[in-house]
Amino acid sequence: MRRLTALAVAIAVIILSVKFTLNFKPLYYHDISRLNIEANTHLNREEIKAAYDYLIYYINSDEDTGFDIPGLPSSAAGAVHFREVKGIFKTLDYLLYGCCAASLLGIYYCIKKREFSFLKLSSNLILIISAAAAAAFSINFDFAFTLFHKLFFDNDYWLFDPATDPVINLLPAEFFFHCLMLIVACIVVSSLLLRLAHRKLRS
Repeated sequence: MRRLTALAVAIAVIILSVKFTLNFKPLYYHDISRLNIEANTHLNREEIKAAYDYLIYYINSDEDTGFDIPGLPSSAAGAVHFREVKGIFKTLDYLLYGCCAASLLGIYYCIKKREFSFLKLSSNLILIISAAAAAAFSINFDFAFTLFHKLFFDNDYWLFDPATDPVINLLPAEFFFHCLMLIVACIVVSSLLLRLAHRKLRS
C-alpha cells in the first residue's frame, strides 16, 4: 500500500508542478524582455502579453471553442496543435484527480497504520524522475524537446511555419527551457517538504 501511495503522491506532485508552471504568467512576462521577444514580432509588449494570456486561457478552458489568438493569424494545423495541447492538459487533470483521490486514501491508511515511509519513498521517486528529465533536457535540449513532441503528438503540426503561424515567434525554445527549470524547482521543493514531513512524523 505504501508503494502505491508513494507513486500516487509523486505523480500528483509532478502534475501540480507542471500546471503551476503553465499558469505562472510572470515567468513569461519576464522573458518578454529577457529574450527580446518583441524584436521577433510586430506586436508590442502588451499585445504579446494578451496573446499569451489567451493561450493559457484556451488551454485551461473547458469550453470547446475554436482557436482564435488575438492579433495573430493561425493556420488550420496550428489550431489543431493547440487543441491537442488542450487535450493533453485535460487528460492530466483527470490523472491528477485520480492520483489525489488515491493519495488521500493511501495517506489515511498509512497514517492509521503509523507507516510513514511512503513519504520518503515518494520524495525519492520525485527526485529521480525530475533529475532524469533535467539531465536529458540539459544535455541536449533540442533533441529532448523534439523527442517529447514525437512521443506526445502523432503528427508534425507542432513544427510551426512563422509565415502562417507567427505565434511561434512568441514562444522561443529558451522560454520552454525556463519552464522546465521552474517545474524541476517546484518538484525539488516538494520532495524536500515530503522528506521533512517524514522526519517530523517519525520523531
